[in-house]
Amino acid sequence: MKNQKIDIYNKIYDFCKVRNFGSMSKNGDEPTPRVKFLIELLESLEIDYILDKFESKGFLSNMIGYNIILPGTHRIGVTAHHDIMNPDSDNANDNSASVINAIALKKLKPEITICLLDGEEIGGKGSERFSHLINNGDYQIDSILNFELTGRGGKNFFIGKYPGNLFDELMEKFNPPTFSTPYNDSVTFRKNGIDSCVINPLPIIKEGKSKSGLKIGDDYLDTSILWLCHSEEDSVDKISTKDMEEFVLEVSKLF
Repeated sequence: MKNQKIDIYNKIYDFCKVRNFGSMSKNGDEPTPRVKFLIELLESLEIDYILDKFESKGFLSNMIGYNIILPGTHRIGVTAHHDIMNPDSDNANDNSASVINAIALKKLKPEITICLLDGEEIGGKGSERFSHLINNGDYQIDSILNFELTGRGGKNFFIGKYPGNLFDELMEKFNPPTFSTPYNDSVTFRKNGIDSCVINPLPIIKEGKSKSGLKIGDDYLDTSILWLCHSEEDSVDKISTKDMEEFVLEVSKLF
């Protein structure tokens, strides 16, 4: 199959059918089903990748993780975690859509280094590993834009309140609303001295719903989708491939 004929965004439907056994703590010596799917997708798209298998200390024994790195040269890198918590969920918005969007961004902007991270759901094991590689000089990256929950909302996104050069660039370019977010991989990167900010689109709120604290212009953003994470309600029918493409095209203006 020629890569030009592959609709990257519609791959979300196939990706969400793939089930791991659970979080990174359930990983074995072979890559997980989701990692295998992503490798096959990258090969079909003719995107070069590095499968970085690593060990991380767990509660009772060492765990095995699988980061997938798509090397580039841009000073800003992009990450999205591919691991899941609930094997009975589509995990569509958290965080399958972000993984597909990151791959789509790589096709659009090949110069960007992308890292598809393992272990976010159990405390950022993959971002800890990628931090080490960056600080070791393996990748020349100044800042990391972290994709979280990017399946709905398109260009209507907020960013985390994470002050730094990347935050300033995002504010200057897009002037999005900001939000104090819960844990995500940006927290681990920042802990390790790497400038990072998380980005998260949300749909415009519909009539009849309570107003949120997040506004773009005169419109309020619908935060209710955030509370579907880790549940079987995080289903693929609740995301939009049109919104995913709009999000990637908007964010690509940063690079």
